Amino acid sequence: MIRSIAVVLVIALVAAVAIGHIHHPIPLGSGVESPAPAGTTSYSFVHDGQTRVYNLHVPPNLDPAMPVPLVIELHGGGGSGDHIDGLTHFYALGDQDGFVVAAPSGLGKSWNDGRLQTASSSGGADDVGFLSEMIDRIAGQVSVDRSRVYVAGISNGAIMAGRLACQLSDKIAAVAQVAGTASVEVASSCNPGRPVPVLEIHGTADPLVPYAGGTVAPQLGGGGRGQVVGVDAWASFWVANNAAGPDPQVSSLGSDTTVRAWHGNSPQSDVVFYRVDGAGHTWPGGMQYLPKLIIGSTTNTFNATATIWQFFASHRSA
Repeated sequence: MIRSIAVVLVIALVAAVAIGHIHHPIPLGSGVESPAPAGTTSYSFVHDGQTRVYNLHVPPNLDPAMPVPLVIELHGGGGSGDHIDGLTHFYALGDQDGFVVAAPSGLGKSWNDGRLQTASSSGGADDVGFLSEMIDRIAGQVSVDRSRVYVAGISNGAIMAGRLACQLSDKIAAVAQVAGTASVEVASSCNPGRPVPVLEIHGTADPLVPYAGGTVAPQLGGGGRGQVVGVDAWASFWVANNAAGPDPQVSSLGSDTTVRAWHGNSPQSDVVFYRVDGAGHTWPGGMQYLPKLIIGSTTNTFNATATIWQFFASHRSA
């Protein structure tokens, strides 16, 4: 009964946060795209035999001669690129601070994040390749600073962001993950070849993607949805990979959030993890998109979107 209510609420949420946009298929060819207009436009192209779609939001009054950062936001399982910004509001922040935002859609409303139990994984979707090609195409539509391409995601999108940090580090300057770490399959073979700044935000009471790692909670009538590494193990991996110092700077926000920040000899070494005590599978500062009984509570101690952009803005690829 609770899960049935959840399905209805998800449908209502999708309708409530839908974003209007114009769709433009991009033909295969030279790879040089037409300049993207200001506002939100939907584009599609064929990758690996599949039509793939992304929304691109361009702030007004950008100087076409001035390269700007690109933030890619990845939806969670069951979501889409049409609706993720209703939770994050990166579009509005991009308008304010002068960066473009891409919101792609996964096949089957999911990402092939390395687990074997998502719709995209079982279908063999090449999401790493799709997102890599999307970055190149966007760079043909907008003047993108290729040293400032960032990825943020929630849940399945966060786990996908973790995969990109491991497997697309040549194009990604930094990643931010909310309520997700990495599949055990990806984590066990992760070798990015360079330091990748990582920001992680995770609630200790997340009922879907456990803070300590383990099995992702099943959907109604199904089995477990694969294994993820725990938050602390994920932090330890990136501290070692980025050659950061072993002892973090520890600070607190309000009564529920502990911030651990590891640093090294350059900003490339930065690893920053937010532990939100008692919070669930939610976006801090965002809407309570499903009842607490299903996803846990949302903290308003800080705003995840502003925190993520502040982290991104201080990092670029070497």
